[in-house]
Amino acid sequence: MKKIGIILSFVLMMVGFQAKAQMYIGGKIGYAGSQTDAANSIENVLPDIRMLHGVTGGVIVGYGFGDHFDLQGELNITQKGFGIDESTGFDLFNIPIDVGVDYRNRFTYLELPILAKGKIGNDKVKGYLAIGPQIGYLAKGRSKAIVNAILPIEVFDRSLRLDNLGFNRFEFSGVAAVGVEFNVGIGNFFIEGRYAHGFTDYYEIPLGGGVQIASKIQNRVVTGTVGMTFPIGTARGSSRGGRF
Repeated sequence: MKKIGIILSFVLMMVGFQAKAQMYIGGKIGYAGSQTDAANSIENVLPDIRMLHGVTGGVIVGYGFGDHFDLQGELNITQKGFGIDESTGFDLFNIPIDVGVDYRNRFTYLELPILAKGKIGNDKVKGYLAIGPQIGYLAKGRSKAIVNAILPIEVFDRSLRLDNLGFNRFEFSGVAAVGVEFNVGIGNFFIEGRYAHGFTDYYEIPLGGGVQIASKIQNRVVTGTVGMTFPIGTARGSSRGGRF
């Protein structure tokens, strides 16, 4: 009888969630700061690896279950990568001249995160935490070098042939986010900060003859975005026309 009571309570709880379930769609755009976490052997060769600044944006499709839990999927485009600074110097007419080389390696990813969101607040303002997995696909890459002497001079700017250079196109990451959303009548306006921790080595060092070694080169990305979500239809069991 006790087991039957537990099962019945669970079923009633799920029915209650379903009665208040609300689908929503939306979009977002913002800043992405990407850092490459490399193995010690790589960092010894390239000690001045630095963060690369880029953009991110995407579309959102979610389902709200009551006032405090959402399940949300996204399709995003995010710029990742890293920069390398190298410098040297020489004398010109007994005047010391510093020359710096700025390498920028930018990669564009298509990403599909699935997030569980817990929310707290009132009908006007809610704070939330979100966590979940993310699958990414490396769509394209670009490498650029600029020499900074008296004037900046672009040395090269070219697309990378990713399949021929040892890049792993698919990436698995873990995502954690914190944000706040505001009910603005037609939908929710939100501000969010997010961290994505890559678990996949996105580059393997080729040794020749088809042999490659793991490099432990992984993406670490922080993003800050703003966006809007809009309810679709009317939540079942509600006469207010939405989840707000």
